[in-house]
Amino acid sequence: MLFSMQWGFSQTVYRDSIYKAYSRGKMDKWLKIMNNCEKNVSQHNLDEQFELISYYYGYTAWLIGAEKYDTAEEYIDKSEVIIDKLLKESPENATLQAYKGAYIAFTIGISKLKAIYLGPKSMKYINKSLELDPENIQGNIEKGNSMYYRPSAFGGDKTEAIQYYIKAVESFEKQELVVNNWMYINTMTALGQAYEATDQIQLAKLCYEKIINVFPNFMWVEDELYPDLLKRHNLK
Repeated sequence: MLFSMQWGFSQTVYRDSIYKAYSRGKMDKWLKIMNNCEKNVSQHNLDEQFELISYYYGYTAWLIGAEKYDTAEEYIDKSEVIIDKLLKESPENATLQAYKGAYIAFTIGISKLKAIYLGPKSMKYINKSLELDPENIQGNIEKGNSMYYRPSAFGGDKTEAIQYYIKAVESFEKQELVVNNWMYINTMTALGQAYEATDQIQLAKLCYEKIINVFPNFMWVEDELYPDLLKRHNLK
């Protein structure tokens, strides 16, 4: 377990279906696929458990964005049961450390008042992930998310977030974890949004165009983010 490659992104019977649901914004279909994965996951198969955590992760993030906090808390609890169990077995695993930090951050997303004491705890796990493996995909994603969403008064820095998103994207590509991978395209989208948020408009445009070329019919970028960017900045 200590020497396994990045988990949660390998080709499985669920991956293409999850990607299609994500690309079309069909979270009801995502839920059905995730429930099927949940029923069939083996408690003795580490890859399957990591895959399930990654689906919980995506669904929980969507629930928080949709302000469905009660259901989000249920999935945070489910995920942390698995993560804590695996961390006891392999405390030096960088991906597990990153996921632990991410789920603590989800709790902050539900209740901002908890940021004062949960924020440092989340960062402790995320920083530990990158100490263990500076190239870890999940660790770089979570560090980028933390820098992007944290207020500047508390150490947030959108420009710095970009560097972590880029590193995660590069790792996806080096490991050939791109095709029909919802988390890769989600990270690319976060990178595009970070470029725009830091007034790097041409880089944001190029990032969105890359997404459209590689992943046609990804609704969020093709129908919303990209045309909105062009309109806001009078681009063609």
